[in-house]
Amino acid sequence: MAQPDPEAPVEAVEAFGLPAHLSADLRRLERLPAPRAIQRVENWREVVADAMRLARGGWAASALALGWTAADLFGVGSRDSWDCEGLAVWLRGRSLLLIDEHRAVAEGGAGREAFVRGGMGHGTHPTVTPIMLWEFGR
Repeated sequence: MAQPDPEAPVEAVEAFGLPAHLSADLRRLERLPAPRAIQRVENWREVVADAMRLARGGWAASALALGWTAADLFGVGSRDSWDCEGLAVWLRGRSLLLIDEHRAVAEGGAGREAFVRGGMGHGTHPTVTPIMLWEFGR
């Protein structure tokens, strides 16, 4: 039986400071093709990039520690629509500046804007139960 080479590089698995199942789902999201329901693939790529920026930048771990849920961060409308947007969907390429228990503030071309956790379109619609981005359109 061959012995492992101690000089061989060890493949690092990104955990992003998140629970193992969530980091695994995000890594899977990064490899998935755009869902069938998406008409403009570049929009989907931007959502995935924003989700990964939230994870890699530590924003997602900070938000979870502040009481946010995975759906607050990575959720989307359950009917394969955009009737509910988690933070990753809402960002649309904007840079996140701060996050607290109730809101996230981002800056983009139109200046600073706030995402209110549980606000209109962000998880309070009584008939919309969000699903995770990695489940959207599949």
